[in-house]
Amino acid sequence: MTKKRLLITILIATVASISFAGVYDEIGVSGFIGSDFNRANPLADEDAIINPIFRSWASGYINYLPAGSVDADWTNPNKALGVVTGDNGDIVSLGDLSPEQISNSISPGEITLVFGDPNQTHSPEHIRDMSGWDFVVFENGFSPPDSNDIFAELGYVEVSSDGAHFARFPSVSLTKESVGGYGSIDSSNLHNLAGKHPNSYGECVGTPFDLSDLLDNAAVVSGDVDLSDICYVRIVDIPGSGDFYDEATSNIDPNSIGNWASYSSRHPIFDAWQTYGSGGFDLEAIGVLNEQKYLADINLDGIVDSLDLVEFLDAWLSEFGTSHWNARCDIALPRNSKVDYLDFAVLSAQWGKSELWRLSQ
Repeated sequence: MTKKRLLITILIATVASISFAGVYDEIGVSGFIGSDFNRANPLADEDAIINPIFRSWASGYINYLPAGSVDADWTNPNKALGVVTGDNGDIVSLGDLSPEQISNSISPGEITLVFGDPNQTHSPEHIRDMSGWDFVVFENGFSPPDSNDIFAELGYVEVSSDGAHFARFPSVSLTKESVGGYGSIDSSNLHNLAGKHPNSYGECVGTPFDLSDLLDNAAVVSGDVDLSDICYVRIVDIPGSGDFYDEATSNIDPNSIGNWASYSSRHPIFDAWQTYGSGGFDLEAIGVLNEQKYLADINLDGIVDSLDLVEFLDAWLSEFGTSHWNARCDIALPRNSKVDYLDFAVLSAQWGKSELWRLSQ
């Protein structure tokens, strides 16, 4: 039986059974893997190593401008440089705003990380728009096992080529109401916001970003931001009071299946607020990804195999906004917000292929 016929047989015979939580249920990128290339616990697994899917990390910072009151232990921006650690305390805090500061229009905290030499055009350490996700932000949120609920302190993410002009990722937040100082939120209601994945107590996962989401941004269209040569990533804290908003109108509303219309309005962003000590967004690291040559490597372990097929089968014939939707399975370009035979053709063609970063290990 040919490879393609075998895959078709499995596809027809398999019934998906994995539960689905929400439309923005991105898997996140693991900071550490074991010898089997699966996610590893840096605090407990002896074979845990930094995930080789990363090719570089932030090398410097500018404009660390914390807001509110931040304890001295959490004000060292050098802790955000270099490789991820999975250590809850290896962070720099951006601080949180009080109701009074918000009413007085005090700016939220922020920090800008530098990648490579900004004076060198297209440095190997710079971030560039490639196939798949391009970089990953690690915060120190935490969640119960097998749950989408997370204690999260969210942040906007912006990128720049020159350090002066920035493009902000268009975000979505569908949390309906305030959750208090130490409440949790459903991460599957969040899109293009840093901090939606857990990175604490041995679970080290970061939130990925794809520069192609910025192709329509005014700064990109004008040429002020070059997506092929990003030297700076800025994180801006979001006080989760509901006074700060997403950019949902730049994104497709999952309730508009068939018409694919954008959200009609922006949404207030809620997260754990008000927080103290290491209040607000806590940045641990930002890693730059190797190119994902094979988009059919759905689980990001560097090889297209049966594990990816399981994910694909669970999402088979789903559309954005429906049960079992998995954006990682919409792999045929241009993407059509469906998981269909076009995507299956890509999976079949890439079956058994391995990424260079995996082969080099």
